[in-house]
Amino acid sequence: MGIDRTGPVGPFRFAGSQAEHARNAYRRQQAEPAAPREDSINLSSAARDVANADPAQRDELVRRIRAQVQTGTYRVDADAVAREMVDRGEV
Repeated sequence: MGIDRTGPVGPFRFAGSQAEHARNAYRRQQAEPAAPREDSINLSSAARDVANADPAQRDELVRRIRAQVQTGTYRVDADAVAREMVDRGEV
């Protein structure tokens, strides 16, 4: 069995390519002005419902969830969370 060498290998070539990559990235950064970034937020439909609910409904929901958390009875539906993550393409 034989191995043909196609070019320089070893730590010096690797380090050299990293340095060149860093130099090129720095040059691109200096040459291209940064585009202004805008803040954004994406709310789930449930979060929108809570945000748009009247204050009395929102207060009742918060009171109920707070009580469940304090008593240790608040449960998250892991299957529903996983499905939502898959549907959004987050995993």
